[in-house]
Formats: sequence, structure tokens, C-alpha cells
Amino acid sequence: MEIVSQYQNELIILLVLVSVIQLFWIFILSIKIGKTRKRLNRFTRGEGNQNLGQLIEGYNQEIETMKHELTTNTEKIDIIFQQIGKLKGRVGMVRYNAFGEQGNDLSFSIAMLDEKQNGIVITSIYNREQSNTYAKPIENGQSSYRLSEEEKKAIEKAIHT
Repeated sequence: MEIVSQYQNELIILLVLVSVIQLFWIFILSIKIGKTRKRLNRFTRGEGNQNLGQLIEGYNQEIETMKHELTTNTEKIDIIFQQIGKLKGRVGMVRYNAFGEQGNDLSFSIAMLDEKQNGIVITSIYNREQSNTYAKPIENGQSSYRLSEEEKKAIEKAIHT
């Protein structure tokens, strides 16, 4: 005890100095805690009534919902592409004068095919007294019916469109 009383003033100064350092350290830590709290609030979007685990669980549920919607939309897009492929989008047309009479090329053959070369060829033959129209199915670029040269040309044009 004699040592304590002999160095009492120095000990008091040392304790005051340690207390000041501790207060300064507490001040720095308070600032860091405040910054961390602000970052956490930004991360949780100010939803302070939920804990972080609840927020993450909610986000996981939203992600699962989005994955399901993405799968559903991908399936729908595939169906749409299949339907588009079935459309008669390739068209070839040939106009001609069927009987060599005077006049314009009023007869025609038009082929409408899909990407698999399936579809129809329609031919309209015109003369002064009447007009006849014929339709023939096309599968893989061929028909089970006899095709005229003009119909073959229309099919070729549609295939190469």
C-alpha cells in the first residue's frame, strides 16, 4: 500500500488517460456501429420488423416463384415457336397465260408451305368463258397429285423463299 500512496498522483493520471482512451475507442465503435446499421437497413430496405433470416427466406420464395414462371414462359415460347413453324409462311407464285390466247397472264399457281415443306398449291386457270381453281396438298415438297410445270415452279419458289 505504501507504493500506491507514493505513486497515487501518477496512478490517477494513468487511470484518467486510460479512461480517455476508452471513451475515444467507444466513440469510434459507436460511429462504426451506426454505419453498419445504415448498411443493414439499406440491405433490408428498411423492413426493420423482420429479422434477416425472414427476409432471406422471403427472397428465396420469390426466387423460386420466378424460376417457376421462367420455366412456364420457356415452355410457352417453345409452343409458340412450334406453332410458328406450322404456319404457311413460305409462298411462291407463278402467273401465266394458260391457253396462249390474247390477253394477260391471268392464270396463276401459288404454293404456301411451312418450314417442313408441307402445305398446299392453289392453281387458278382463266380463260374468257370460265375460271377454274384447283388445290393440291403438298407434303415434303411433293404432292400425291400430278403437278403442272407452273405448280412445280411455284413450289420451288416457296421452298427457296
